[in-house]
Formats: sequence, structure tokens, C-alpha cells
Amino acid sequence: MNLTEQCLRENPKSYSVWHQRCWVMERMPEPDWKRELTLCARCLNIDERNFHCWDYREFVVQKAGISSEEEFEFSTTKILSNFSNYSSWHYRSRILTKMFGTMSEEIPIVDDKYREELDLVMNATFTDPNDTSAWFYQRWLLDKCMTTCRLWRAQIKKDMAVVVIDNNILIKPISLSLLVNDKTVDAQWQLHPDEKFAKLRIAEFSSSLEDLDRAKEVSVKLQETLYQLSYSELERVWIYKDNSSLHKKNSNDEQLNEQLKSYNQLSEMEPNNKWALLTGVLLMKKINFKKFYTDILNNLSALSKIDSLRKNYYKDLRSKLLVEYKLLEIWKEESDLEIQSRIDLSGLDLTKLHNNHYFSFFEEVNLGANQLENSLYQLSTLQQCVKLSLSSNGLTSLKRFPILCNLEVLSLRNNKLTSTKEIISLIKQHKNLKRLDLRDNSVCEEIDIAEIQNANPYVDVCLK
Repeated sequence: MNLTEQCLRENPKSYSVWHQRCWVMERMPEPDWKRELTLCARCLNIDERNFHCWDYREFVVQKAGISSEEEFEFSTTKILSNFSNYSSWHYRSRILTKMFGTMSEEIPIVDDKYREELDLVMNATFTDPNDTSAWFYQRWLLDKCMTTCRLWRAQIKKDMAVVVIDNNILIKPISLSLLVNDKTVDAQWQLHPDEKFAKLRIAEFSSSLEDLDRAKEVSVKLQETLYQLSYSELERVWIYKDNSSLHKKNSNDEQLNEQLKSYNQLSEMEPNNKWALLTGVLLMKKINFKKFYTDILNNLSALSKIDSLRKNYYKDLRSKLLVEYKLLEIWKEESDLEIQSRIDLSGLDLTKLHNNHYFSFFEEVNLGANQLENSLYQLSTLQQCVKLSLSSNGLTSLKRFPILCNLEVLSLRNNKLTSTKEIISLIKQHKNLKRLDLRDNSVCEEIDIAEIQNANPYVDVCLK
């Protein structure tokens, strides 16, 4: 113990020394946990941002049986003495989640405490608008807090099942099964993308479910929860849809609107403060995405100029919000037993396809006139897509283009493709491809039609 204490005096941010001290304390016959709390307090008085010490304090608190209420007061004292303290804000978020956690996905803690924390963090951001600590805590308060793994949408046909899960799935495998009339269907689920935490699961049945349209009950069991599906006479499939997020209203909209007004005033006083603008974006999205849609885009445009070093980040965030807005518009127009099959996202200057699992059910996707040259891998969830346009996207390579089993029509017009080998590979991988538009690409001057026909004699390649 003396050795580690001397070492911490020399280097108070040494991972090895803090781990060694934990190891020693756990093996002492009569550890003095109160002394360790005193040591932590001394270290944090010297450097309030020493996250190693904050982590060690959490370890000591658990062993010493210190109540969450006491630690909450401790974090409050530290924050009020210095708002510029990432570690104390983060420590506070962990304590609050333990003490006042909620099952709501919209807020991380219960409503009363949530309101108090919003007031506290707003005071901190106005005290020092250029310090980032409180702004990051404000972001945590405004972010969605989804803690459960739940079914978002499912579509069951006679020959296949498509299931989309609406949350970040844990790395460990999840339990997923399909039941028809209370009997489990033999289904091998394929993950898209091919990762353990993929949100899209597709199963093709070894034998067709011929009596599916006459079934009395179809359900999907995810973990321990059973979701009942409804039969759509129009589409002749079984459907499940979770539309709970479409009509939600915050219980504290009045407070959020007041904060938005305050941050707008701060932006007028300090036009180069990026945090006020960015927090304004998050507030507007949370209050009423549709109402503030234009203002959100204007804020992002201003941010790209004010904080030009991170303009690509703001472009990606803009893409995320544009796609989310378009999807919300489509979902609101759908009936309960309808799933739209088309989406047009052309001409939006998208740089990324965030939340690409939401594209799983579209059969026709127009992504023309965007900037998706580095995002081809994100198309892997378009497994039901029959017609896809990627024209005018600045594509220089197809190496990361995923295999889309149902793809029949693909437009790659007006890009910068030069590799015949990549075109041939794409044609070979997509056996159902019937039409490929390659006009206005450099590769058109070199491509060998005979080689294409050898790869797939049924595909019509348009070169001129």
C-alpha cells in the first residue's frame, strides 16, 4: 500500500498502479475503506479530472457500502466547485441512473430529477459557454436512452421472415423464434450485416408455409417477450409494427422550449459558439422534429462554417436527420397493416446511410445524386430491394458493394467507375440481375460485352 501510494505521487494517472491498489485492497484481511475514500478526496482535490481516481472511488464506494445519496451529494459539491469537470459529470450520470433510472426510452432518469438536471446543466453552460464538460452532459440528458431489446417491425411470408430489432443489441447472442399456431417454425436466421449485433434478421424456410394465410395466430418471440402479428389481406403477409415513437410528446416540452429560447439568445450573443447551435439542434429534434426541420438544417449549415474542421461530422449528422425525417413521413402515411415498398432519397447530398436497418423492407430505393461513395457497405440491409439507383454518387469502386439477393435493376449511371473486373464480379454475384445501367462511366469505353455475357447472359447492360 505504501509502494502504490508513493507511485501515485509520482504518476497519479497510472493505470497499473490503480489496478495494483485494487488488487491489494481486495486481498487485505482488514481493508480500511474509509482511509481509501480520504485518499480519493485528496487526489481529486489535486486534480478533479483524474478519471482513474474517479473509477477507483467507485470501486471503494461499493466495497465500503457508501450510499448513492452520499455520492450524489459528493458529485454535486464537486460540480458546483468547478463546472469544468468531465469526470464528475460522468460520475453523476452513473449515480443518477442507479438512483432514478427509468424504463422510458426518451429520458434517462425520472421526470422530476430530469427537470432539475436540465436546470443545473443550463446554469453551467451559461456560466462558461466555451467549456465542453457541461455541454456533453446536456447531450446525455437529451439523447434517447433505449435500454431494452425490442421488436420494431416484422414481415412473415410463406417462404421467408424478415425481423428488425430497434435497439443496439448486446454482443452476446439473442433468442429469436417464429411461432405459427403456437408451434415453433424451423428457421435459420441470417444476420445483415454479418455481425453479432446486427438489427436485421432474415430467415428463408426449408419448406414453404403454404397454410400461412389461414393461420389463426403468428407471433415472434424475442428474448422473453412474445409479439403478436396481424394478417394483411392487402399484402397477404403477417405484419408487426411498433409505431409508439411516432406520436410521443415530452412531459416537459415547456421547459425544453424555454431552454431552446435561452440557447438561441446565447447564439445571438456569441455567434461563434458551436455548442449552443448544436444543443439547439438536439432540443428542436426532441421537441418537434417536423416543426423545426428547416431551423435544424439551418443550424447545421451554420455549424459547418463556424466549426469547419468538423464539417464532415455535420454533413453526416445532416444526412442522419434528413433520412430520419423522410422515414417518419413515410411511416406516418402508412396504415397499420401496410409497409411501404418505395423510398426516394435522391438529390439530398447524403454522405451516410444512418439507421440503415430501417431500409430492410423497401423494394425500390432511389439514392441518386448523393455522396455515398464511401458508404456502399451500408447497403447490406437492402435484402428485399429489387430496384436500386446509385447514379451520380461519385463512385470510384464497387469493392464494398454488398450481395443483394433480390436485386434485378441497378443504376450506376454517371459515376467514376473504371474497373471492368469489379463490374464482372458484381454481375456474377447477383444472379437475379436483369438490367445494369453503366452510362457515363469511364469503364464503358473498356468493357467487353462478351465477358459480361459469359458472366450472366440474361443481364442487359446499358453502356450508351
